[in-house]
Amino acid sequence: MFKQLPTFYLIHIIVVIICIACLLMNGPMRGGFPIDNTVADRMAFIADNGLVWTLSWSVWMLSALGLFVFCAILADNLRLTLWRTIGLALVGMGIAPDLIAEVLYAFVMPKIVAGHLGVELFSLIEVIAMHLTGFLGNGLYNLGGMLLTCLAVRENVVKGWVAAWGLLAWFLGLMLSLSVGIGSIALAEIFTAASMVLSTLWMLIFAHKVLKA
Repeated sequence: MFKQLPTFYLIHIIVVIICIACLLMNGPMRGGFPIDNTVADRMAFIADNGLVWTLSWSVWMLSALGLFVFCAILADNLRLTLWRTIGLALVGMGIAPDLIAEVLYAFVMPKIVAGHLGVELFSLIEVIAMHLTGFLGNGLYNLGGMLLTCLAVRENVVKGWVAAWGLLAWFLGLMLSLSVGIGSIALAEIFTAASMVLSTLWMLIFAHKVLKA
C-alpha cells in the first residue's frame, strides 16, 4: 500500500487537471468550437479571447500527458507481456496526433485569425486538428486503454462493476472517435461528455479500489 501512495495521489492530480480542462471546454473555450455557430463566429471569438484560448489548450496538453501517465500506472499493475506493451504503446502513439492538434488549435489558428489569412485556411486547419485529436489521437488512446483494461480484467486486477465501468468508459471514447470520423458534431459532443465523465471517475475508482486495496 505505501509503495502505491505516490501514484494514488498522482491520479488525483491528473483528475483535477482533466476536470479543469473539461470546465474550460464547456465554458471559456466553447465559442471557439463548431457548435451552433459559423466559421466567422469562431474566428471572431478566438480574436477576442486569444490568451484564454491558448492557455486553455495548454491545460488540455497537460491532460493528454496525464492520461498517458494514468495508463502507465494501470500497466504497471499488470504482468509484463507483449499485449501490455502494445496497449501502452497505443496510448503513447495517441499523444503525438493529439498534441499536434492542440498546438494547431492553441497557436496556429490564432495566428491565422490575427494575420487575416482567410476563412478557407482557418477551416482547413480546424478540420485537420479535429480529426487529429478527436479521431486519431482519441482512437489510439481508447484502443490502448481498452486493451490494458481487458488485461486487468483477465488478471483479476479489476473485477465486477469496476471492470465494467472502465470498459464502458473506453467504449464511449471509441464512439467519440467514430462520431468525429463520420462528421457528427452533435454525437461527438454527447460522447465527449459521457466518456470524459466516466473515464475521470474511473481513474478515481481505480485509485481507491486497486491502489489502496
